[in-house]
This record gives sequence, C-alpha cells and structure tokens, in this order.
Amino acid sequence: MTYEETRDWIAKNWDESITLREWWRRMSDARLSFPRWPTEWFGRDASQREQNEILRAFGDADVLSGPTGLGVLMGAPVTMTHGTEEQKKRWLPPLAHGTEGWCQLFSEPGAGSDLASSSCRAERDGDEWVINGQKIWTSGALHSSRGMLVARTDFDQPKHKGLTYFIVDLEQPGVEIRPIKQMNGAAHFNEVFFTDARVSDADRISDVNNGWAITTATLAFERSGLSEGAGGGIRVSAGKQAGLLDRETGELVRRAKASKSHPDEHGGLMSTLMSVLPPHGLNVVQRQKMVDLYMNERIAEMTRLRISAAAKAGRAPGAEASTMKLHWTNGLRISRDLGMELLGADGMLTGNDQPAEGTIQHFFLSMPSASIAGGSDEVQRNIIGERALGLPKDVQPDPSTPFRDIPRN
Repeated sequence: MTYEETRDWIAKNWDESITLREWWRRMSDARLSFPRWPTEWFGRDASQREQNEILRAFGDADVLSGPTGLGVLMGAPVTMTHGTEEQKKRWLPPLAHGTEGWCQLFSEPGAGSDLASSSCRAERDGDEWVINGQKIWTSGALHSSRGMLVARTDFDQPKHKGLTYFIVDLEQPGVEIRPIKQMNGAAHFNEVFFTDARVSDADRISDVNNGWAITTATLAFERSGLSEGAGGGIRVSAGKQAGLLDRETGELVRRAKASKSHPDEHGGLMSTLMSVLPPHGLNVVQRQKMVDLYMNERIAEMTRLRISAAAKAGRAPGAEASTMKLHWTNGLRISRDLGMELLGADGMLTGNDQPAEGTIQHFFLSMPSASIAGGSDEVQRNIIGERALGLPKDVQPDPSTPFRDIPRN
C-alpha cells in the first residue's frame, strides 16, 4: 500500500467522534495496524518499505496509530511462531484490536541476566497449573490483561531444561501487582506476586520443560522491537485496564498534544538535541558526537531491514536483534551525554519548564534502566560473540546440575 493510498484511507475513515475501540477496529479490518503481520492474521505481509510508507502517512496525518505494547511487540510474534491454531484464534484478535495488553513475566529477584535461574514454580493440577513465586521489573503490569510467564516445572532438570512457558490471566485471585517508583519519576515497572494463581494447560506454549526455547525467542523479538519502537501517528497504549477504549479519538488526540509528558526513549533523539543547540553552534567534539548519533541511527535502520528480511524468510531474529538493542542504548547514551553537555547548568534541573521540556534530563535518569531492559548490554555482546562471531561460550559450572542442587541465595 502506498503513501497516497494510506492517506486516502485515513481521509475516508478518520473521525474524531468515534471511540478508540472503533478506530482500532477500522485499522485492523483494513490491515493497517500491523502491516508486516501475515495476511491471515490482520496484516498484509508488507515489506519494510511498504510499512514505512504506511507509518509515514499516519504520522503526517497526525492521527492515532495502531495498538502498542509488549503484547503486539512480543506476544503476537511468539504466538504466531510457536502457538497452536486454537491459541492464535483466541489471543491474536484482541491484541490486533487493542482490547488486551500483555506484559512480560520473566525477571525475578534472583534471576535477572541469568534468567534461566528462575524459581517461580508451576505445579500440575489436572488440566491446570498452580503458580507460586515472584516476578520483578515487569513493565506495564498494572494495565495488562495477560502475562507471558516462564516458570519452573521441573526442579530435577538442569536450569535451562526445567522451564515452561505460559500465557497467564492476571485478572484473577492470587495475583498481586505492586508498582516500583523510579528515579525518573515514573512507575513503569512493577513486582508481581503469585500465590496459588492458576493457568490452564491450554494456555501453555510449546511442550512442558521447553520454555527456555520460547523465552529466548521472545527476548529476540523484544530486542529488535525495543530498538524499532512504534511510529505512524500518535501513540496510545493498548489494554482495557488503561480505560481509553471507549474515549473519543478526538479527545485522545487533544490530550496527547496538550500533554507535557516526556516522549519515550525509542525515538526523537536527533530532533531533541537539535532543539537545544546553543546560539554559537557546536564545537568540533560535539559535532562528531552528532555525527556518531546519525551514523548509529542509519546503521540501526540497515539492521532493521536485515531483521525484516529474516522474518520474511521464516527465520526468527538472531544475533542481529541483539545488535539492534545495542544501537538503541548506544543512541540514548550519546544523546544523554551530549544533551547534558549542551544544557550546561540547566542540566541540573528537571521539569517541563526546562529546555526541550526536560526531555534530556529524562534521558539521563532513564538511561541506566535502558541498558538493562530487554537483556543487559553485556548479555547482548555475549550473544553476538557466541552466535555471530563463533567465539567460545562463557564457562558454566552448572550446565548439567539439577536445579534443586544449584546453590542460591
């Protein structure tokens, strides 16, 4: 679909008096929410170029984009790749229509970068599993209907082999969600406690004890998607708990334009820096940093095309997804350092009355979490070294030790 065709469709269908629910339904019916998804599942098998044209048309029209969030970023690709036909029929429509938001229930207090050390347990009880344990650093849990959960189902297997992957309902007794206040003022992360919560065996993805393979696939989708972000118009998070589905689209657009909230860390880096350039211009070192940022973004675009080509060929994201994640954090790091240098003394202050509405200070305070989210930068370099460069793996003292025998805090 071309840019002009997309703009024509928007002109005929955009209406500020309809609800967000109806707008997302129209976008989904036209297969414009997720152009690169398969045609049988709300997409149009679009090329990267076609998708860029569609997103550009929505951005230029200044209307609401399609649903966003971890459900469409990771949950949908994992379901399409590894789910059963019955699971696809149940889970993909609400994700495509934006009526459900999902979160990622992976990290634990004792299992961060070493995710395979997860100890949250799932015990079989007939056609259901009983979940007990804790997850932490869960983005968007308060606004999510379901969660992608990796849980320990066999303590006698080595740590990578005793995990199983579920899609769990968060709106049930036995699930407690507590927000975590961050130093940038947000409370995006949460800790989630499971106490005899339940999940049907029909909501298990892949075989019992094969959860590590599905987990690594999910993380690959996350890394490539984190760097890519979401474009094509004004963004609104999906999920019925966000309470926006029955608001009028015009109201949401006006609220978004009037909002002083910071843009997310996935985009707008160059434009943000350009808005705080000093009157006398940049010195030689600062100009080189701007060039570095531009080069980083161009290389990221080329890597994104490689990921798209791999997906078209039926291959899951590989080491290039880790490269994309590093491009993302590298761009944030350059923007943080150069931005604070350009701000000078203003960089010590926060607030919407600061240059660029305090966005650069927000980058500065958010950067530590960005280098960890989706797998730390150190883990990404290990993946690239092992899978792309063929370097030997790190020595693992417990690759065949039953999980119950591994010393833990």
